Amino acid sequence: MFRLWLPRLVLLLALSLSWSANAQPALPSGVSEMELYGTVIRGSKWDIKEIPVCWENLKAQDSKYADLVRKAVAETWETAAQGGVRFSKTWPACTDGASGIHVRIADEGAHTDVVGKYLDGKSSGMTLNFSFNHWSKGCQDKREFCIRAVAVHEFGHALGFTHEQNRDDAPEQCRKEKASGSVGDYKVTKYDPDSIMNYCNSAWNGNGQLSPLDIAAVRTFYPS
Repeated sequence: MFRLWLPRLVLLLALSLSWSANAQPALPSGVSEMELYGTVIRGSKWDIKEIPVCWENLKAQDSKYADLVRKAVAETWETAAQGGVRFSKTWPACTDGASGIHVRIADEGAHTDVVGKYLDGKSSGMTLNFSFNHWSKGCQDKREFCIRAVAVHEFGHALGFTHEQNRDDAPEQCRKEKASGSVGDYKVTKYDPDSIMNYCNSAWNGNGQLSPLDIAAVRTFYPS
């Protein structure tokens, strides 16, 4: 009986392997699944699920803008991460020695000094602009939109994501004109022209929204 079924078993096994190969192509040699899916600096990944955030110099009159930033981050990176990573629920005033991301408010170009967990406890590690009197003056007529869009971009850096236009597979003209900041050492997705981390995005700061590949990247880098 076994001998009669053996040829059929071999055929079924061959068909199964063929179907699997078509449905799930093999990864290239030496490439992990994560590498198929933004660009990050690998060593910057936070080792904790909830990242503390505090304000260094928040004024009472700016509290509504601080709330806007918190809401924007919750609706984008936190929602996309599906529990893989989140920021603290409350963002109090910074104290000496406080861990996490220290945010300074200043009328200058928004930026982070370093990316990811290297921001932990760093004084003025992130700078955000709430007034736009001297930097990006066009935002004065659409302040809330700009605050939201810039915040989502900067908190992408806080999670370890670098500028998409710095990648070696970005269009050459884009790299020449827009290269800025650190170059990532790990490609979590293919090059994404629509990424909120891409200065070559046709929408300014991605209109404050994550692209599908941004979402895939944060879910892969910070699995739930």
